[in-house]
Amino acid sequence: MQDLSFLLKGILAYLFYPSTLIFLFLLLVTIYVVLGKRRGRRRFLLFVAVFLYYISTTPFLPYLMLKNLERNYKVPSPEEVAQVNTLVVLAGRIYGDPKLTLEERFSRETLIRFLVGVELKRQFPKKRLIVVGGTFEGKGATYLKELAERFKIEVEPLDVPLDTIRSAKELKKILPSGEPFYLLTSAYHLPRAMFLFQKEGLNPIAYPTNFNHLLCKPKKFFLYIFPQDLYLGFSNLAFKEYLALTYYKIKYSLKRN
Repeated sequence: MQDLSFLLKGILAYLFYPSTLIFLFLLLVTIYVVLGKRRGRRRFLLFVAVFLYYISTTPFLPYLMLKNLERNYKVPSPEEVAQVNTLVVLAGRIYGDPKLTLEERFSRETLIRFLVGVELKRQFPKKRLIVVGGTFEGKGATYLKELAERFKIEVEPLDVPLDTIRSAKELKKILPSGEPFYLLTSAYHLPRAMFLFQKEGLNPIAYPTNFNHLLCKPKKFFLYIFPQDLYLGFSNLAFKEYLALTYYKIKYSLKRN
C-alpha cells in the first residue's frame, strides 16, 4: 500500500511540474490546430516545437548525444597517471558575487572536476595541480585554491580564463613547451577541450570526469516518458558542445586553408 501511495504521489508530482504542464498545454494547442480548419505553417511549426520540446525533456535524446561525446575517453589508471607530473583542472561555472559563501560559489560540474583533481593530488603529492577558471568579477580559480586549503592541498590557481580557448592560451604561458599533462574536465567537454589545447600547441592527455550520459540513461520505468527540466538542461548542454566543437573545427580549417 505504501508503494502504491508513493507511486501515485510521484505521478501527481510529475503531472504538475512546469515542464510537464507546458508540454500538455502545447500538446492541446497542437491537437486543436491540427483538427481545426486553419492548416499550414502554424500547424507544422507548432508540431516541430512540441516534438523538439518532448525529445529534449525526456532522457533519450540527451543520453544519445552525451554518450557520443563521452565515449572516446576512459579514466586513466593510477599507473598511467604516475608517469605525468602535471594535473590541470578546467573549472566550470564559478560565481564571483562577493555576498556568496565559499561553498556557494561552485557549480556541480566545477566541484566534481576539482574533487577528482584533489583526490589525485592526495594520491600523488609531488604532482603539480593547476586549476584554471575565472568569473566576470575577476577572481575565480583562487576560490578553489581557498577550498583546497581546507583539505591541505596545494593548488596553483589561474584566474584569467573565462572560456576553453582562453584557458589554453593562458596555460601555454606557464607550462614548459611540449610538456605532457593530464587535462581534467567533464567527459562531454573533453572533445572540444582536447581539440583546442592541441591546436594551441599544448600536449594534453585526457582525464574525463562526471559522465553525464549515465544520469540520462533511460530506465524501465514509465515515468521517464514525462518531460523533466533535468533532461532539458542536459540537452542544452549537449547542443552547446556540438555547436562549439563544430564552430572551432570550421574556424581552424579555414585558417589552415
